[in-house]
Amino acid sequence: MARTWLSIRVDLIAGQGEHLWPRPGRIFAAARSHTFSDLAEAIDDAFARWDRSHLQEFTLADGTRLCDPDPDWQIEGEIEEDYRRIRLPRAA
Repeated sequence: MARTWLSIRVDLIAGQGEHLWPRPGRIFAAARSHTFSDLAEAIDDAFARWDRSHLQEFTLADGTRLCDPDPDWQIEGEIEEDYRRIRLPRAA
């Protein structure tokens, strides 16, 4: 059975209060079995984020936020899901 890989481009548009130009970017190859948590870790590695002290959040085309859900920070009417459980094909 042939394995289908996803090609994901990530551009860093800002950091430490500055907008970056040209934008540094990376292209990732990911299996459909990978989670958004796996992608977040790969992004941290690729951009040399050694401290891992920032929050992870992805927003899907339908407006769903993938993050580490926290009832104290949830916005009313907004859909949040745990990014550690959602697989990448969900965004395709």
